[in-house]
Amino acid sequence: MSKPTKTFSVKQGVVTLSASFFTIMHDQKQVEVTYKPDNYSDWGICKTCNAIEVSDFTQADAELFAITADSKLRLQGYVA
Repeated sequence: MSKPTKTFSVKQGVVTLSASFFTIMHDQKQVEVTYKPDNYSDWGICKTCNAIEVSDFTQADAELFAITADSKLRLQGYVA
């Protein structure tokens, strides 16, 4: 993964965007968007997308990504 270039503090953790990078599987530069919740032992979820798609990524986008990712990390009915 590339080094983080943007970091957003969200309600329950941190969302970071990596520096853009090329891969042999894509024609366009890619960026990894990663969500790491607080007190989750450094686990998280990342999504790779075209750099152009996140060129104007904002705090609101980070909040939405975190909410969506958090729902996938936490089991329904289980309190950590």
